Amino acid sequence: MGLRERLVQGIAVACCLLLTPAGAWADKLTDLEQAFEAQQKSLQQLQQEMQRLRQERSTQQAETDRRVMEVEKKAAEAAASSLLTGYEPGKGFYLKSADGQFKLNLGGYLQTWAQVEGSFQAGDNPSLTPAQITTARGRHNPSTFKERRVRLLVTGQIFNDFNFHIQPDITGSARLEEGWLSYTYAPWAKMIVGQHKPRFGLEMLTSSSDLDFAERAVISRALSPEQQLGVTIEGNWKLPLFAEIPVYYGVSIYNGCGRIDQCPGGIDNDGDKAFAGRLTFAPPMPWGNLTVGLNADRRTFRIVNGKGATDANGVTAPISGTSFYSFNPVQATGWKLAGSLGGSADGFRINGERITGGGDIVWDFYPFMIKGEYAYATQERDKLGAGGAALDNLIMQGGYGTIGYWVFGNKRGGLQAIGRYEHMRVDDRTGAFNAPTSDAGEHPLEMRSGTLGLNWYVNPSVRLRANYILTDVRPHKNVIGVSNNERGELVHEGIAEVQLLF
Repeated sequence: MGLRERLVQGIAVACCLLLTPAGAWADKLTDLEQAFEAQQKSLQQLQQEMQRLRQERSTQQAETDRRVMEVEKKAAEAAASSLLTGYEPGKGFYLKSADGQFKLNLGGYLQTWAQVEGSFQAGDNPSLTPAQITTARGRHNPSTFKERRVRLLVTGQIFNDFNFHIQPDITGSARLEEGWLSYTYAPWAKMIVGQHKPRFGLEMLTSSSDLDFAERAVISRALSPEQQLGVTIEGNWKLPLFAEIPVYYGVSIYNGCGRIDQCPGGIDNDGDKAFAGRLTFAPPMPWGNLTVGLNADRRTFRIVNGKGATDANGVTAPISGTSFYSFNPVQATGWKLAGSLGGSADGFRINGERITGGGDIVWDFYPFMIKGEYAYATQERDKLGAGGAALDNLIMQGGYGTIGYWVFGNKRGGLQAIGRYEHMRVDDRTGAFNAPTSDAGEHPLEMRSGTLGLNWYVNPSVRLRANYILTDVRPHKNVIGVSNNERGELVHEGIAEVQLLF
């Protein structure tokens, strides 16, 4: 419609209204007011109804949210109280809460050996007397099958920060190998209380189920403290030098009397506490992972009131009927390196304090692995000389170097070729060994040994191992009692092992 048409229409309507009588106009206005009031009331009712519906919807939503929250809370409580079970290859069976605060692990491992050693041949050592030959044959380690270790593992976690570890050994007669409780305050502060290994030495702190060879190196068993009753504080942090270098520290104080079965009731026999400490750091490398460790240990081997400490490794022990100790390193299959001429004079007599220090290194750059460890100890020999005088301190030192190569795979399934060289020397560094006449069988000791091996990890739970060991001990008098020795010095041995870890 055009503008002109709309203008004409408006004028016509105005004329009609002007021509309408006044009474009719008033009635019309009244009708309009009444209709407007009715519409306002209707609108108010609609607004009130809308408000009521909104309130009902809000109440229903709040009720729905409350019910949802109750359901979620009950579900969370049910989940927290539920237990999850399963098995981790190589770690054992587990039972744990869904929230991860509580956990119980049941596992263990079994190691069976086939030990091979040649028969004793007296003709290889013409310097032996008939009595010495008889003694040697009596010490003969026959080729045999044997259970090297049968151990159970019960470990767990309580409220995240508390852990426990119980490890009995049931090889032959049962004994407690380890039993301790730990509390972790922070990554840099953890406390361990009970029977465990003091923090000293790379190989000694490695679990028997994870060793590179069938047995630990001679120097590790000779100088590193094994299971003892005591307390350890340890932790990890990063050292802000040129880069954030991971650092570990561990400090232990312990009785020094060995396991609880070696010192009756776990009571400190001589009253002298022993101390050990370890520090490791892992500097950044262009390839692979490098870890360097430093170790220190202080122990006392002195009979007090007829009692004294015992070394859990079986290397240092009180001599029956005397007030002194004997130090006699143990080789892989159990024979004594300082076997001497037999009888109670075997090994090196010691009496007093021993201070040990050393270091170790691990460089893992797949497929190669390099490890090494060195230890040096000075041992007092109070009242062992003529007329009760002290002898010069005994010096025990040595180490090992290991190199491994993964032919394929890794510890979850693979084959590793590995070799180790060991060296150990025991003397007083004063020329001829200065032993008293009553210990005429003591002689300076030097051992060199090489081991070649293969480790086949069939899967994370099963490992097969083969080791060939060649040991050279000088002078030959120290090695009397080893059944297969050439010219009184070289000893050939073999160990085949199957391990089941569950």
